[in-house]
Amino acid sequence: MLDTGSRVRYIGKTKDYVVTSFTAVKDLKAARTISIGDEIEGLHISAIKCSFHWTDAYYGNEQYMWRGRWACQAGRSRDEVENAVADNGDKRFDYIHVSPVRLDSN
Repeated sequence: MLDTGSRVRYIGKTKDYVVTSFTAVKDLKAARTISIGDEIEGLHISAIKCSFHWTDAYYGNEQYMWRGRWACQAGRSRDEVENAVADNGDKRFDYIHVSPVRLDSN
């Protein structure tokens, strides 16, 4: 079960247009748990990767890393999750991003 403060977002693959590029980001309200085998926004979840954050971080005005907390990415495959974001920030694959997350050993 996700914390009430967790933000679940669908991050779309970056699309290049003639003048600019665009990545669709959509907040998801319905998902309160995410598990292997789930179907979220048409994305079949086959891999989940979580990372611990030692510092807070922001992109513009939006916080995406919380010190002492986890963030998780979920996607179609291990390869897509591990390679979802290019070095330049472009999104190579659609994925679900959840943060902050508290991981319990229960």
